[in-house]
Amino acid sequence: MKKQTKIYVGDFETTVFKGQTSTEVWASACVEIGTEDVKVFHSIDEQFKYFESLDENIICYYHNLKFDGEFWISYLLNVAQYTQAYEQDDENDINTIHWMKPKDMPSRSFQYSISFMGMWYKIAIKTRNKIIEFRDSYKLLPFKLKKIGKSFKTKHQKLDMEYEGLRYAGCEITPEEEEYIKNDVLVIKEALEIMFNDGHNKLTIGSCCLSEYKSIIGVKKYKEYFPNIYEIELDEKLYGSPNAGEYIRKSYRGGWCYLVKGKENKIYHNGTTADVNSLYPSVMHSQSGSAYPIGEPTFWKGNYIPEEAKQFGKFYFVRIRTMFHIKEGMLPFIQIKGNLRYKATEMLETSDIYNKETGEYCQWRKTFDGDIVPADVELTMTMMDWELFQKHYYLMNTEILDGCYFESRTGLFDEYIDKYKKIKMESKGALREEAKLFLNNLYGKMASNTDSSFKVAKVLEDGTIGYFTVVQSDKMPGYIPVGSAITSYARNFTIKAAQTNYHGINNPGFIYADTDSIHCDLLPDELKGVVEDPVDFCCWKFESCWDEALFVRQKTYIEHITHENRIPLTEMKDENGNPLSPYYNVKCAGMPDRSKNLFLKAMGENVKKETKYTEEEEEFMKQKLQLTDFKRGLIVPGKLIPKRIPGGVLLCDVPYELRG
Repeated sequence: MKKQTKIYVGDFETTVFKGQTSTEVWASACVEIGTEDVKVFHSIDEQFKYFESLDENIICYYHNLKFDGEFWISYLLNVAQYTQAYEQDDENDINTIHWMKPKDMPSRSFQYSISFMGMWYKIAIKTRNKIIEFRDSYKLLPFKLKKIGKSFKTKHQKLDMEYEGLRYAGCEITPEEEEYIKNDVLVIKEALEIMFNDGHNKLTIGSCCLSEYKSIIGVKKYKEYFPNIYEIELDEKLYGSPNAGEYIRKSYRGGWCYLVKGKENKIYHNGTTADVNSLYPSVMHSQSGSAYPIGEPTFWKGNYIPEEAKQFGKFYFVRIRTMFHIKEGMLPFIQIKGNLRYKATEMLETSDIYNKETGEYCQWRKTFDGDIVPADVELTMTMMDWELFQKHYYLMNTEILDGCYFESRTGLFDEYIDKYKKIKMESKGALREEAKLFLNNLYGKMASNTDSSFKVAKVLEDGTIGYFTVVQSDKMPGYIPVGSAITSYARNFTIKAAQTNYHGINNPGFIYADTDSIHCDLLPDELKGVVEDPVDFCCWKFESCWDEALFVRQKTYIEHITHENRIPLTEMKDENGNPLSPYYNVKCAGMPDRSKNLFLKAMGENVKKETKYTEEEEEFMKQKLQLTDFKRGLIVPGKLIPKRIPGGVLLCDVPYELRG
């Protein structure tokens, strides 16, 4: 008879005090889904023994398993003396390591899923003829706990607590501390119950989306439309890739994130930030007119594009060799990754190579053999990117090497998207947030690759846990032709709007874009080529207006917001009925919210006060900073970085530095 499974939400509170050289869990809470019976324990050992004492299999969700999981792995290896449940086919090759299936694991062993990029998914433990599994709820609900409570409007909300203090496993837990940790697990429990009640219990939100999509169109049709094209082998010497999947993956690029060169580090006035309503669902829907590749490709070789590939109902990818320069007044959008001659994050204005020593660009380069050859590049593009490339750049010495084309269809995702669009528009709170998750997370699964490399733990001499990487590539991939096409349509949508509103470096207009938004020092009615609608697909919402702003680099800017959705903040009220005031919106990649608030406090802004400030933070806030101090070289306290020490992980205070 199959064992029953109980599902829990868990959370740890771990020691934080000055001078500590090891760490441990001083409070651990868990609550079973469907109940409000929160159990609080004084150590990780008590928590584990409680789970062991239950007759059922256990699944317990932690919101950020990357943190809590470090304590579990340290406990299992160093304290409980459990073994890792993997086998190695060749003792001289770590890349032949593979995890055992849970049913085959010996008692008192465990295995886990940590990607080579450090993404934690689950830990599975075999003990007393049952499985205890820890999962990451953040992979299902990718928000901070406080936002989950507010967005899902859960009955319980995250509280605040002072983390630092002399605590230890077995110490007294005060009523206030107990209430804090109970609320943390209850917030996640409520949100997960909503997901589970709708049948969404896969390991990640992306997997939930894909499962839902397959149930709508049918598994048979899904396999027909989206076969595994990595199984289609190519002559790598001819096509530059070993299979069709790798060939098309080279055309896959992310969102367009670009700050106009020459507009950085200047204060702009009277501007608008416009956001596309659900950019990726917009371009996936037939309302956009976008058609998507299906089935298997037909390849061609030679300096041309076949007439059939350009016909209605076809979608093509092309590989070229070229040299290019941006046309006057046009915005750049080409990035070249994996090539040491170019900065991977830069939107290139030219394929010429920049010489740091001379400060000049050169159309020639020297090979390893000492030959001087043109600085041409090889690019693989979707048909939309190829068309836009020719519009924005002058091309020289250009040759089409080869390409491939597919049958295409519109409306492949309409039924799925219409379902969740309707829920989003007609609902509030939890149902609305769930619908947004399902609208925005399907496209990513289409672009998943075959890389299944993972990390394996080892105990170091000082008792801390280290990891080594096992390189493997046997994961079932997504259908990359669609994944690449979706992001290409989305980029083109944003780039065209930005280009329409770009009037040169010295004139008001487009300044910055990040995937689904454009920021311009223009008033809403001055924006051109931007169809405004608060909710409809392929339209823009005027998210905010600002009276001053400063843009430092990609994903790093500050805007003083005066209006939201065209409405002055002075005419709006918060949830408690209090009038709103203009505020600074700070975006800075890598800078935590605490550091942002410290910077604003140093500017004299009225932002939420923290429960406690360090001496460094108090000193920082005494400064009289201005908007122009938001620049490269700015150092702000308030950042926490994880450091592995015996027992688990310690979050250490370090200053955040705004670098180039």
